[in-house]
Amino acid sequence: MEQYGEGFAQAYDEHWSPYPTRAGEQLLRLHQALDPQAERRVLDIGCGTGIVAALFQQAGYEVTGLDVSEAMLKRARTRLGDKAVLVHGDATDFSVAEPFPLAVSTYDIPNHLGTPERIRSYVECVFRAVRPGGVFAFDVAAPKALLGINAIQVRETDDSILLYRGALNEEAGYGFYRISGVVRAPDGRYDRFETTITNWVVSLGMVSDTLKDVGWQDVYLAAPTDLLTPLAGDQIATGEKLHRVCFIARRPE
Repeated sequence: MEQYGEGFAQAYDEHWSPYPTRAGEQLLRLHQALDPQAERRVLDIGCGTGIVAALFQQAGYEVTGLDVSEAMLKRARTRLGDKAVLVHGDATDFSVAEPFPLAVSTYDIPNHLGTPERIRSYVECVFRAVRPGGVFAFDVAAPKALLGINAIQVRETDDSILLYRGALNEEAGYGFYRISGVVRAPDGRYDRFETTITNWVVSLGMVSDTLKDVGWQDVYLAAPTDLLTPLAGDQIATGEKLHRVCFIARRPE
């Protein structure tokens, strides 16, 4: 069974859309400020249902999205139409025919990859997919964010009800959500789904070092609400006080 199936994809749009909407707006501002004359093409790695890509598309960008979930991509195709290029693939093992001036990822892909080796593979793939001088921006859940996983929550809308059961294994360095729910289908019936999402504790220092080791330059950390302003002081220490941080890096010319 696919981890992020059709029921989860529908629930994602209903319950998780506010963050990628805000993140997409910030990423759009970032690129237009850093590279106002750059070609308007963006690669969205882990594009999900296309929320971030849609914001870029509305701003005149050609968008390409990559995601591991066929169900999420199906909703992205509905949202983005035929002009978008959508690819079913793994963020740690992909290639593109023509490099992009901008690559973005949202919702903490490094935390889902689990090991430094897989995070490095992700960073290397994106490096090859971005043209010289291009920008890569992505977010990471800081260790502090995972402390809130130990909880049981219920969320509901007119079209869905979700039950979250979370647990954090601090010694092992990961936590998970078990999400059970029902969503209303177009014909009015309710479909049940269940999935488990694992989040690994990721060292911000390790991510920063990996970016630089792979070849990215001008690496800095920023708060998700202001991607143009690097965190003050010791960026790693400051970032660990936040729930989520963004990394911005440029491929050398």
